[in-house]
Amino acid sequence: MKKIALFFYFFGILLFSVNAQDDLPLRGRGDYKWLFLHIYEARLWAHPGDDLFEKPLALELKYSRSFKGKDIVTQSVKELKNAGISDDQLKQWAPKLLEIFPDVQEGDTIKASFNPKEGIVFFLNKDKELGKLADLNFSKRFLEIWLGEKTSAPDLRNKLLGKNI
Repeated sequence: MKKIALFFYFFGILLFSVNAQDDLPLRGRGDYKWLFLHIYEARLWAHPGDDLFEKPLALELKYSRSFKGKDIVTQSVKELKNAGISDDQLKQWAPKLLEIFPDVQEGDTIKASFNPKEGIVFFLNKDKELGKLADLNFSKRFLEIWLGEKTSAPDLRNKLLGKNI
């Protein structure tokens, strides 16, 4: 009987740790469009507060179109460069992004779950782990593509952060 009780105890802890990110409140959502094309819907789960990166958060993109993983990385690198990341730093980070990002089809989601002590873990369609970025500086800078002051989509940022436009 003790073995069964221990099993449920540890199983419960495992379930709690796996679902901890899922318990975050939805802070905001918005659509990203380029010209007249709908590219993706973004959702941010995060606790209220000014310092987003102080607590766990999750950013999810649901794609409305199919894209090659390398094209996602190319656009991400372009956004990071526009945000002031040096070419030397991008040369270090880009290969890791190429390892992580797959081709996506219409309806696929990529979720970035951020923990301020561990970095980002990326998931495809909620359950397939794509990879991790343990570098906290890079994790934050990557998320700032959508959440930072220098984003190329300030209206989307405001919606994600739950700000009135």
